[in-house]
Order: sequence, then structure tokens, then C-alpha cells
Amino acid sequence: LAVSKKGDIVAITSLGDLLKINSKNGKIEWSLNTLGSVLTDVTDFFKSSDIVIIDDSIFFSVQSSFFSCDLNSGYVRWRLNVSSVSAPIINDGNIFVVTENGYFVIINKDSGEIISSTNILKILKKKKQLTKVTGFIMGSGKIYSVTSNGYLITSSAVSGKVVNFKKIGDPITSSPVINDGKLFVYTENSRILGFN
Repeated sequence: LAVSKKGDIVAITSLGDLLKINSKNGKIEWSLNTLGSVLTDVTDFFKSSDIVIIDDSIFFSVQSSFFSCDLNSGYVRWRLNVSSVSAPIINDGNIFVVTENGYFVIINKDSGEIISSTNILKILKKKKQLTKVTGFIMGSGKIYSVTSNGYLITSSAVSGKVVNFKKIGDPITSSPVINDGKLFVYTENSRILGFN
């Protein structure tokens, strides 16, 4: 669910339909089926990222696809075979996403061209690579990704390359947050860890 500057509501249903709703009268202005199927079993394990609206563009991922759509018409500007584990981050004309299977992807916001794609899990030992990225956040020109087996992996937002990684210990199931120059991670064991 997202709200545009004009107050329009954009939502995605569990059937994969993207809807633009007029917040004044509640009417659906347009809808777009993002799954390309009317079969109900396609949505049994439906996954989507949060929706991000910038100007007149909507950005989000559904199942294994990432979309850029026009806010006014619902027209699909571009679509990629990439998914995001959480809300895409948009900065300086680029989109930053991290996939569940560990790829940090930088995408040109306007064209949809992939600028770089790096498997950030390759920095881990082979056995430790059998994990999932559970969230990410951007700060100070870096992307901080966390994994279900307790790693914090730091990548450059410019090159996409991994610059550091740290074993935190507990499994991590949600995206980290940044506040007042500090990075905070909430673990599955209800621990909050802070990093400078």
C-alpha cells in the first residue's frame, strides 16, 4: 500500500492485481494483473515488495518480476526478472534491490537497465551460502543486507561489490533500520543489536 503526493492510493492484492484507488470517492481508477495468469494456484505463495511511488512512477516487485508503472495510466514502462525482499530503495536515478537468493542489483530508474548484479552471498563460506537475504537498507553510500543465518553484509552502492561482512549470531528475519547514524538489527531471538 502506498499513497501518492496527490492522495491516490496504490495497492496490490494477493491475486497480484495492482490497483489505483481514488481516495476521495473510493473508486478504482485502473487495475493491472501483474502475474499474467487467472489461475488461483499461482497465488498460493504470493510474494510482493512494498510499493514505492516517485513522481508519477510506481516501483515494486511481485513473485519473480520487478515493475516500473505509470501512476496515471497503469502502463508498464518496464519489467525485469528480478524480485526484491523488501521495499526497493531509489536514490540518484538508480533503484537498489536485494533478492532473496542474495543478488544485489542496481537498476537504472528510467530505462530499467541493470547496471550491476552481484551475488553478495559468495563472500560467505560455501556451507553458509545456503541462506536467504531477509532485508536491506541504504546508508552512507552502502547497502546493508541481513540473512536468515545471522550475517550482516555491507556492499558499495556505487560498485555493488561487498566491502565487509560480519556474523551477528542470531537468525535475522526483518530489515535493519538506521537512526541517528547507527544501524540496528532485530534478531529472531528478540535481541536488538546496534552498530556505529
